[in-house]
Amino acid sequence: MSIPAIYYLCSDHDSPTGGFKMIYRHVELLSDNGFPAYVLHKNKPFRCTWFEHHAPLAYLSDFSLTDKDYLVFPEAWGPLISEVGKGIKKVIFNQNAYYTFDGYTLDKQNKTTPYVHPDTAAAITVSEDAMDYLAYVFPQLKTYHVRNAICPDIFSFSEKKQKQISFMTRKNRPQLEQVINILKFRNVLEDFELVPIENKNEKDVAAILKESLIFLSFGYPEGFNLPAAEAMSSGCLVIGYHGNGGRKFFLPEFSWPIQTGSVIDFARTVEQVLQWVRLQPGEMDHKRRKASEHICTHYSKDCMKEELLSAWKEIVYGV
Repeated sequence: MSIPAIYYLCSDHDSPTGGFKMIYRHVELLSDNGFPAYVLHKNKPFRCTWFEHHAPLAYLSDFSLTDKDYLVFPEAWGPLISEVGKGIKKVIFNQNAYYTFDGYTLDKQNKTTPYVHPDTAAAITVSEDAMDYLAYVFPQLKTYHVRNAICPDIFSFSEKKQKQISFMTRKNRPQLEQVINILKFRNVLEDFELVPIENKNEKDVAAILKESLIFLSFGYPEGFNLPAAEAMSSGCLVIGYHGNGGRKFFLPEFSWPIQTGSVIDFARTVEQVLQWVRLQPGEMDHKRRKASEHICTHYSKDCMKEELLSAWKEIVYGV
């Protein structure tokens, strides 16, 4: 019996985007474990180059589907998912549940959505928060939680840190600017270097995180909060927003979750942590180690592999 092919649609966009990296990681794991799986791009020979991968690739110009194959759509396609390839088996890879209704109208009579369309076989999410969201809105939909894996070889724990505070600038930049300027005028940053992470490839991000003692998380809303998890794995003290999707690992015993938008609380917490770093470096090192161990244990490649293969075996074979 032939095995259905699985095609994960991915935009031809080579700027660092965690969601694209996870599409490639799914395809790699499926391909390595007996599923004919491909990342499907539009233009040949496009491929993402900002991280290392060995995912098989396919292109719209030279691929064809059978009625047994599956086409996997990112949640960002929204209502368009139902309009592409009528009759094709579809799975929605929903990496951020808070984008589920982007592109929808406020017309209460219009309930057209791919999540209840007969072509949609299932949805796959990356956090328990997203799983709860979809299960509440679409209880009839088969939904699977496949946690993201953080590679410990790339985002490995670093014992030696510099007096460096790093942060991503893509989400909620106005709040980032408020926090940094509050701290600047509080005169608590003099001996720390600020390192924004913008348009860096995976290796460069990992190098910055290995050097950084502190990582500030401004991501909201998040389907998972990959940057914070990678920072913890690298041994950073992480302060900020879990974005909802990172709630399960943004634990107060080794990190400092801040209520979204509470910039004064955010700044106060950073100032307090900087004081603890100076007065109790051993305790802070213990927290860094505990955070890294938690991520490596709960978000490993083996965890991701087990959940991904289990989901696809049930989707394809019903077992």
